[in-house]
Amino acid sequence: MGTALRKSRQQALDHSEHWNRPHEGTLTYVALGDSAGVGVGVDDPALGYVGLVAKRLAETTRKTVGIVNLSVSGAKARDVLDSQVPKLSELPPPDFVTCVIGGNDVAWRRRFSADDFAHDMKMIAARLPQGSVIGQVPNFLHWPYEGRAKKANRGISQAAALHGHLVAEIHTVTKSLSLGSYMSTFADDYFHPNDKGHALWADAIWGQLSRHLIG
Repeated sequence: MGTALRKSRQQALDHSEHWNRPHEGTLTYVALGDSAGVGVGVDDPALGYVGLVAKRLAETTRKTVGIVNLSVSGAKARDVLDSQVPKLSELPPPDFVTCVIGGNDVAWRRRFSADDFAHDMKMIAARLPQGSVIGQVPNFLHWPYEGRAKKANRGISQAAALHGHLVAEIHTVTKSLSLGSYMSTFADDYFHPNDKGHALWADAIWGQLSRHLIG
């Protein structure tokens, strides 16, 4: 096992333990997702996109923000539907919800079914509080994964529109970068975002989540 892979796996364990501890506040932010949601790619989980979004919420609202991070490293859309969404339904109604999933569906399925993924996303979206933010799959750069990513993002957009959610355009912002600039946003494993990448994802998510605070 390579050093970068070992580091990613250790971060997944350490960061999951961090999020399993109570993070209480006046407002509640619930995150659903995969290893990126856990914060893999950065040494400090607070610098993952979930931590960065929570920090902006606290700064903007001037209230404490409790974080319930249901993200699980390795999760696919079906895992969110089967395991994370039921946990969300057991919680008191949160103030903010994000769901960023699909990267593992695109990268690690031997056969990617756009129809199956779209169905899972519609089922997830139907059970999220209205006005949740669902994130796009990022730019995967090359065939066949970029083609899969585009199909996944169509499913994400359709599911969000059907159930009144907002879409964080992570693919759009990562696609807009030059190749060199985009590669500089990856962790050593060249799969997870690093601190720059997580900040980029947080910007895309915040652009939609902040709409809840207007007015």
